[in-house]
Amino acid sequence: MEAAFGAVVIVVSILGIVAALLALASGRGAYDRIGHGPLSVEDAPAPDVEVDEVRQLVEARNARRIARGEPPLDVEQEVLKRLRDG
Repeated sequence: MEAAFGAVVIVVSILGIVAALLALASGRGAYDRIGHGPLSVEDAPAPDVEVDEVRQLVEARNARRIARGEPPLDVEQEVLKRLRDG
């Protein structure tokens, strides 16, 4: 009975080593590809923070104008004007 146990341990160990070597050989470069898929943050275009901030400012100003009963601004035109004027 003990001889059979020893043989099973040796066979399973050898099979495990072979499987590990096959996995190592087939996974070449896998570590280098981490983070470079189609959903990667690095591949996504960076948001234009300045445009977003100016747009938020103009939208808030426009909301206050509407709340006071004044006519609304053309938000896109005002954003372009503020970005152009600096």
